[in-house]
Amino acid sequence: MSGVPLVVGVGNPLRGDDGAGPAAAERAARDPRLAGARFRTVVQLTPELAADVAGASVVVIVDARAGAPAGTVDCSPVDPPPEAVPGRGGTRASLSHHLDPAALAGLAGLAYSRIPPVFIVGIGAGRFDAGAPLSPAVAAALPEAVDVVAALVAALVAALVAADGDRSDTVRAVRGSTAPGVS
Repeated sequence: MSGVPLVVGVGNPLRGDDGAGPAAAERAARDPRLAGARFRTVVQLTPELAADVAGASVVVIVDARAGAPAGTVDCSPVDPPPEAVPGRGGTRASLSHHLDPAALAGLAGLAYSRIPPVFIVGIGAGRFDAGAPLSPAVAAALPEAVDVVAALVAALVAALVAADGDRSDTVRAVRGSTAPGVS
């Protein structure tokens, strides 16, 4: 297993509930269960993050989810596009100034020949008004989101150790675990 866990909070804190990801990541950075993890807050996922992703043991991206009920928390694995996975003949990647989580993981694989397990923790968001604070429902969900991040990181690290660093075995083990919110 190489690197340390990386938690990335994504969103714009100046746009209401879009700031849920950075707010959760900032809270998680103070949580003793996540001691030793690295934390980043960004407005959007960009190609420059590929090196950080490739160098991490596991990656958890926390972001607001439009369309989900405000304040709900969910978690799901990120599967990079097959054409971007090293060893599968992948050589293409669609590059832009911003990426979705799967494209970022794929870029890490293409550029650095390594894709760690990547999961996204989504926080249901209801309002994205400029200058607005987090809605009460989203603010109240932050402790749950941090709990999910901490449990997920613990489960991923344990599964990685057990699987000797194999990404696919790790994702399967975590999907079958009792980590909260993992589907």
